[in-house]
Amino acid sequence: AYTSQIDSRTGLLQGTRRRDRLYCLDGVVLDADANAACNILARLYDEEITLYMPYRDVRALLAERTRTAVGTARPGLELRGLATMPPSTESELPATVSNRAV
Repeated sequence: AYTSQIDSRTGLLQGTRRRDRLYCLDGVVLDADANAACNILARLYDEEITLYMPYRDVRALLAERTRTAVGTARPGLELRGLATMPPSTESELPATVSNRAV
């Protein structure tokens, strides 16, 4: 649930899904299917989201993760429109993202 609505670069439930695109808060536009594929792969290692978990529980967990990461939203607040600063240097990228060519 929600794999095409999560920004696969941040793992957060931010941005807006329209048709086959996800419009991220930092201006990046992702293909919704490719984004979902990355999120499905990431779910293999997510111990909190289980295969038969109800979609409402998945949504609540993702919203809580986003609130925690953003640090400014209170529970129940709609998170769309809250901006986050993109990394300004390579060293600020998450450790799970590889920046180097193979």
